[in-house]
Amino acid sequence: MRPGKTAVVLLSLACAAAHSLETGYELPFAAGTFEQQVHRAYTTQEGLPDNDVLRIARDANGTIVAETAHGVAVFQAGQWRAEPQLSSEVFSTPELDQEQRARLRDVAGAEPDMRAVAEHQGEFAVACDTGLYLEKAGQWELALPREDTVRWAPVDVRSVACDASGHLWFAAPQGVGYRITEEDWKLFTGAEGLPYNDFTCMAAGPKGVWFGTTNGAIQYRDGQWTFRQGRRWLLDNHVRDIAIDSDGNAWCATAKGVSCIASEPMTFSGKAAFFLDEIEKYHRRTRLGYVNPARLASPGDKRSAVPVFTDNDGHFTGLYLGAVSLGYAVTRDEKLRRDAVNAFRGLAFLSEVTEGGTHPAPKGFIARAVLPASEPDPNPQFDRAYDLRRRERDALWKIIQPRWPIDASGEWYWKNDSSSDELDGHFFGFAIYFDRVCQTEPERDEVRQAVRRIIDHILDHGYNLVDHDGQPTRWGHLSPDDLNRNEAWCAERGLNSFSMLTYLSIAHHITGNPKYREAYLELALEHGYGMNGMTQPGYLSGPGFVGHQPDDNMAFMNYYHLIRYETDPKLLSMYHFAIMNHWQHEKRERNPFTNFIYAACCLGKTRTDQWGTVDLTPQKHCFEDAIDTLKRYPLDLVDWPMSNAHRIDITPILDETGQPTGRGGRHDGQVFPIDERHETYWDLDPWALTCSGDGTRLREGVPYLLAYYMARAHGFLGE
Repeated sequence: MRPGKTAVVLLSLACAAAHSLETGYELPFAAGTFEQQVHRAYTTQEGLPDNDVLRIARDANGTIVAETAHGVAVFQAGQWRAEPQLSSEVFSTPELDQEQRARLRDVAGAEPDMRAVAEHQGEFAVACDTGLYLEKAGQWELALPREDTVRWAPVDVRSVACDASGHLWFAAPQGVGYRITEEDWKLFTGAEGLPYNDFTCMAAGPKGVWFGTTNGAIQYRDGQWTFRQGRRWLLDNHVRDIAIDSDGNAWCATAKGVSCIASEPMTFSGKAAFFLDEIEKYHRRTRLGYVNPARLASPGDKRSAVPVFTDNDGHFTGLYLGAVSLGYAVTRDEKLRRDAVNAFRGLAFLSEVTEGGTHPAPKGFIARAVLPASEPDPNPQFDRAYDLRRRERDALWKIIQPRWPIDASGEWYWKNDSSSDELDGHFFGFAIYFDRVCQTEPERDEVRQAVRRIIDHILDHGYNLVDHDGQPTRWGHLSPDDLNRNEAWCAERGLNSFSMLTYLSIAHHITGNPKYREAYLELALEHGYGMNGMTQPGYLSGPGFVGHQPDDNMAFMNYYHLIRYETDPKLLSMYHFAIMNHWQHEKRERNPFTNFIYAACCLGKTRTDQWGTVDLTPQKHCFEDAIDTLKRYPLDLVDWPMSNAHRIDITPILDETGQPTGRGGRHDGQVFPIDERHETYWDLDPWALTCSGDGTRLREGVPYLLAYYMARAHGFLGE
């Protein structure tokens, strides 16, 4: 690290430490070890006699035993072994004697349908179709659980169990509850966070109580509810039975095998190492090493992974470049430095490959993606008929052929019609790489050359991205005429204004050329770009806005450099106003990327206007929510189908007419946790309640890496 860079980091940490005296929290937050839940799936391939698993239990020796449609098996040394002679007594539960049954029948008024029996303080509790019955001094009574002034008379009670603290629990469609004293209970419905209520079974262990349902598994631990649904967590969503082992892991019997939801000790750095390893195994594309999602030949089979291009390779490569650059800055790991250098060169190549060839673009035009010419020609699937179909849905869709020209070397196809999304990724990655990795003038000159090439293209073409046909691309309009005077670009005005200012700010920071600062100030002040960004429609519309979710992501990418590089008080006030209001809505998504960017831009800052002075420093929950999401970030990034639509703890998002949109969040108005939903990429809709993935796409863990290393680099999270 250069001396100047060391001073900046130390000053930043000193300011954070000093400000912590006023905020009530100290930075960095401790990292430490946490529990990472994972799913271990077992079928006939692992020795089960049959995938149709009826019951599961833990025997007197602590061994997990499963009863299948074709026999019983025990789990030992990571495999199932058939045990045809094993007694079925292992699956037995406490039973009532004839006298107890008779007394219960008298109280219930008929022969009750007993679903489950549990021993509680030497006596029995029974879950029945007609209610919950408790034995007291040899007599039965119908339980009427009460919490404060609320009293229940539960019926159709599905299960009972005693937890490690000796509390008696029951589960019924009305809700669940546990007994605190003889008279007092704690009761839960969807309003208290209970995710679902069509129960099938229950089991308690050292890490809380687990509930099986017809559509997922639920854990209650230390006052928190966790919902496990979809193939990420279960082989089948209908959980027939649950057993808890000595480590607190939940073993679930389903019609498609046994699912073990286990907890493993994990550190943030260990999780980062896992995702870096996954990237090397499954996500490198072409000899340039672009990091891309992978297609799986069969659902969930990572051995069949083949990385595929996307329309936003430049955007995602820029995020990856930012992640490994920040990672190198905090770890000094030479492997991360090499990854950063290679990612930079791959990203820079996207603005080189477009020159010359069959259909040359103006110098500095960036390709969306490249494909080796040795691979099948991609143009047939992007022919004129494709363009016409897109034009039917979008009257401004650009018709351009070929969509994948060949470059001058004849080695590459490159995809055109690039967008501002790509520019956001390029400049974001270039700036972090320049600040955090480059150590020599030749290295810095490489970045300067790439930045000048792209920014000069934009300036030379009137603030537009101009393709090989000499016309602006569909999403490459950044000029004042379009953003300020063309109604077609009203929705993009705020974001694109800040994007263009960010490119110029970064170009000036990296090259030192005053012409970029002059153009920046002209746009910001004379053409109103600074004001435009203060009124971005996403955050003005409120949380859960039905729009283009990546826009939030790109806006915060822009804030990150726009605010940290700016010195003009007037412009800083505009930018702080924008990020302050944006984050007030974004914070409900508990997104570590946006939360850490907000903190990096606003920690210790204030903003003053005619209404007074506002402290912009984030509250403690900004960091706690972000860190909790990093902990929960799942290791399994396959696009398995999952749904939260059936949950009873939903706060629905309504449209302007008050009708449900099919989107929603938790009972407290925040988004469902990241390990309980499909979206893991920051730029997909976290409020969506369903995902129809088929398990054949594997995402890369770049979002985790970027947020984690950003937290480390800014002193928010310890090692």
